Amino acid sequence: MTNWKHWKRIAMMAIIILMVAARHGHGVQRTKIKIAFGLKSPKPRLFTVQLLGNSAGLQTGTPVGSRIEKNDRIAPVSALFCGAGDVDELIAEVSFPEPTAPLRKLANFRDPHSINGDAMWGYLMEHGSPGQSARLRKDPWYHPDAPLLTVQLNKEGTSGFTIGLLQLLEQGAMWLPEQDIFITLADNPVSFEEHLASLKGRRILDRVKEAPDASLSQFKKLWEDIGDPIAWNVSWATTWLGIKGHLTVIAPSYGSVYKFAVDRFGNVRPDFASPHKFRLDISYGNCIWKSQHIENGLPVIITRLEKNGQLCEIEQFAAAFGNKEAVMFTKVRISGKAGPISFGIRLKGEPDHQPLRAIKNRGNWTMTDTTGNTWLMLEGTDGLNIVPGETGITVNGELTEGTAKELILKLPSPVVDTTGTLAALTYSTARKATIQYWENWMNKGASFKVPEEAVNNLYRANLWHALSLPRHTTDSTGNRHIDLPYTNIGYGQKDAMWPINQAVYVDYMIYGLRGYEQIAQEEIASMYKTQQQPDGRMAGNANWGVYSPGHLYAVAQNYLLTGNRESFESLLPQSLKTLDWCMAQLAKANKTGLIEQPLNDLTTAKREWAFIQAYFGGGLEAFGKALALYGHPRANEVRAAAAKMKKDVTQEFSRSSVRSPVVQLEDGTWINYVPTDALTPRRIMEEWYPTDVDCGALHMSRLGVIDPHSWLTTALLHDQEDNLLFKNQGAANEPVYVQQGNTYLLRDEPKAVIRSFYSLMACGFSHGQLTPLEHRWAWGQYYGPPSTDGAWFEIYRKMLLNELGGDTLIIGQAVPGEWLQKGKQIEVKNAPSYFGPVSFTITGENDQHQITATVQLAKRNPPKELLVRFRHPGNKQIRSVTVNGKAWMDYDVKKEHIKIPSPEGDKFIVTATY
Repeated sequence: MTNWKHWKRIAMMAIIILMVAARHGHGVQRTKIKIAFGLKSPKPRLFTVQLLGNSAGLQTGTPVGSRIEKNDRIAPVSALFCGAGDVDELIAEVSFPEPTAPLRKLANFRDPHSINGDAMWGYLMEHGSPGQSARLRKDPWYHPDAPLLTVQLNKEGTSGFTIGLLQLLEQGAMWLPEQDIFITLADNPVSFEEHLASLKGRRILDRVKEAPDASLSQFKKLWEDIGDPIAWNVSWATTWLGIKGHLTVIAPSYGSVYKFAVDRFGNVRPDFASPHKFRLDISYGNCIWKSQHIENGLPVIITRLEKNGQLCEIEQFAAAFGNKEAVMFTKVRISGKAGPISFGIRLKGEPDHQPLRAIKNRGNWTMTDTTGNTWLMLEGTDGLNIVPGETGITVNGELTEGTAKELILKLPSPVVDTTGTLAALTYSTARKATIQYWENWMNKGASFKVPEEAVNNLYRANLWHALSLPRHTTDSTGNRHIDLPYTNIGYGQKDAMWPINQAVYVDYMIYGLRGYEQIAQEEIASMYKTQQQPDGRMAGNANWGVYSPGHLYAVAQNYLLTGNRESFESLLPQSLKTLDWCMAQLAKANKTGLIEQPLNDLTTAKREWAFIQAYFGGGLEAFGKALALYGHPRANEVRAAAAKMKKDVTQEFSRSSVRSPVVQLEDGTWINYVPTDALTPRRIMEEWYPTDVDCGALHMSRLGVIDPHSWLTTALLHDQEDNLLFKNQGAANEPVYVQQGNTYLLRDEPKAVIRSFYSLMACGFSHGQLTPLEHRWAWGQYYGPPSTDGAWFEIYRKMLLNELGGDTLIIGQAVPGEWLQKGKQIEVKNAPSYFGPVSFTITGENDQHQITATVQLAKRNPPKELLVRFRHPGNKQIRSVTVNGKAWMDYDVKKEHIKIPSPEGDKFIVTATY
């Protein structure tokens, strides 16, 4: 459309609205709309159409037909046969009261980090991509009395959509390609062709389909490195004992009571729950921060600072010391340009009134309190001038050409009363032992290795992030007690106040999927002990409605992965008690069959939240499968309840979606909105962002409660990618939820999976330290929640091997093509699966243009079908296939699948030639 035509159209719309308002007193407006059906359908289809007022006072006149044939019927419920070139139209007058109610306001949660008092929504509106911000501002949710018209397409009310008439009046036309329906104003119509020509932009998922595979470097450019002291300085940075910005938490061992948090400059603090509190700061004057990273994916942190041509490198790790104590080692090494050097070491005990003094003792300097306890020891001070002060030490010296100066700091936690054992612990010995300790943990589980070191490093870090979280102590009776906080530097630190995050995202997604069954078993049992209520409900912070079914989901998934009857039996009494509570909620459900429970910590009203239905449906389905595998008599009861719930959820959210105003996408088209509460058919932006997104309706698809291929899922994915994920970059505010990633796996859309994988990797973790994040923007930041690690690893694992349904194993479902280039290899060993441990290698394309997979299956529960997918790095098609050296014809060139039905034997060598 030319510019003058565009402005003429807008002017005409304004004139029409003014004329309607002037012509009809008492605030009543009238307009005629024209609805066209079957514009793009390749085959004829039946549209059963009923126009319904969906807001107070809205009325529709009797529709009349245009371009109608003999087999069409125009009535209050019209029947239109159209498509394949036959376009039918309905024209109807609509009258509605002019909206007068006060506008709704964005969620107004004020804390030190909120933007204009609007927290996450406000930040998205201010800083999101221009298109998504504009579309959200025009959404009808603002108007409590917005005029809404429903176009219902079946008698059950589970098919159709609702339009906001103010949006139609403003835009003049709306095209809904998924419905194959076009709507315009009958008194000033826009032709379909003219409207299509005016549309600009592309849907995000349409772009993804046509673009090359996403990459980590691409998303690191899109997601700035959170906490970067040079480029990142925002209001929601963490503040803890005087530190502002980014923290990496490390522990000397699994379950350690004493842990350390390191900031970007190498300053050290204890974690929130440490019995020993202190502040250790290393001051290198007016230096330039260069970098910080962990070494080889392990908890050894290296920080680089620069000043006057000299490089200060700080290497830090936590080592075990004594029975339960820890020591934080810090080695400061200065090299580079010859000349004077100077840096400061400041140590304060907490509370602030704890006085410390620096003294020299047997060649080493220490900082001690008035009782003689040692808080810090310095080693390697020869050739350096140590100047003690009231709050710390200044280190001076002279650097000659080609040399370096090193100083080692030992920070015990808690303090020690004698220095002998601390002095005997050498830096090199402790470093070697610490690395070996974490390597031993790596070797106890499954092994995943791909030809991308950044991925391998994060995979390695996932494990110690999780192992560093808990605190193992003894209770008042002398029995072992486990505290499982959400993160070591935020929220409550006692028991497990967020059981959904620990049980599902850590005990299943990390320990279960990586073969650490014993840890998962122990932690799930500890949560039953501390969080299970007398009626079987799992409690926690704010009593989220998903805590109980989430626990069943985790227990079931781990049993399906291991087949360990003894482990399952040990949890069965508590699990059945929680099951009884869940089944009681189903029994109390209203006639819709949906459950009303609180959603999360800031959305506490009991409603028919989609997140709740997702975990009840998904949890009961998984637990029913586990009971069936075990041979429990309640298996059929639970599976039947899950099946009924899935049917009820699909029906009720379809009805609610039909009644919800449609939303506009990046390409200017419109699509159904699927609400996060079945009782509230619209966006709920007066609640905080996680209500609609992070804990929103897409979890129903992620957990298979609604069909991942359904129109509901399609609408959810497009709305989230185009409108709700920040700047269309494929991640929500809380990266842990990554609700779209598993949904793409279920839909078998590998490019979209890969995009979600790399986006989560770049936005959910700091880029050098690989520290997991809780929030990405506009909220108080807490670092270190291993649930974010679990979310990332579940996608990673399923990209490499995944169970489809209950009987198919697929290898290489969403592998980036780059990983299959010449000379590259993917290697997985002893990965737990529903079919027993799986090992395989995939060797990239060789000189003969072949890609080969060697797959080793277990004999515990062989799959009914084995699929192997090779995503060729050059997008070439398969020409021929061999399986175990024999020609094989069962493959799909388009899907890149090689299919082995009823695989016999345990080893398969699959080769595709291109």
